Amino acid sequence: MYSILKSIRTTNFLLMFLMGLLIYGAVAMPLSPSFESLASTALFDWLKTAPLAASWWLYGCMVVVFLLVINTVVCSLESVLKKRKGRQWLLTISPQVIHAGFCFIMLAHLVSSYGSFHKHAVLYEGYGVTLDSGVEVYLKRINSRAESGHVTDMEAEIFYKYPDGKVSQDAISPNNPSFMDGTGLYLKKVTLKPVPAALVLFSYDPGAPWALVGGVLFLSGIFTLVILKMQDRNQTLNDTDTA
Repeated sequence: MYSILKSIRTTNFLLMFLMGLLIYGAVAMPLSPSFESLASTALFDWLKTAPLAASWWLYGCMVVVFLLVINTVVCSLESVLKKRKGRQWLLTISPQVIHAGFCFIMLAHLVSSYGSFHKHAVLYEGYGVTLDSGVEVYLKRINSRAESGHVTDMEAEIFYKYPDGKVSQDAISPNNPSFMDGTGLYLKKVTLKPVPAALVLFSYDPGAPWALVGGVLFLSGIFTLVILKMQDRNQTLNDTDTA
């Protein structure tokens, strides 16, 4: 079993199987109406209500990804145990850093599958909504500028009312969200008629910090590996010229 888990052939087989499932999913998703709510619902919450006939390939993907993570961890441990000293050790450990980044990114997807959401809400001036944390969000005022009948700039002034009665203000505009208790508020659209209102996206993704860690490790490992490989190549060319 250990020899199977550490084999690169196992990795290739799992990747090919995963690609097959994803290609099937890409074809099947547009044909099933049950996938319409998947973009705004946490994966595991969606799977509770989705018909098995439409979602079976997603269960298959999760099993294959889990096996890939196990395969990655075992291969990394096997390689580290055989590490060598000096710069060669860095060459050995760099791919393992990339593997660690991959595992953190998979962990981020797993965490995001529990409890994440992306919901839109229309807020009118003076009215608001209550977040899960109990903090109330109100739309105070909309500021916009129009040219030739088209909105060229927009901003929504908001204020938070906390359970203890305290109040704080903030403003959201395109590419300038506001964050409260991990929930991001993104301004998508404003209108002044018939009454001032703003379309706001509420987005919560608990896996984002783990994805950031995974991304940093992944890129660090790639840059280190590329630099060391280039140095090795230049050293080999110099040795050949000297000989």
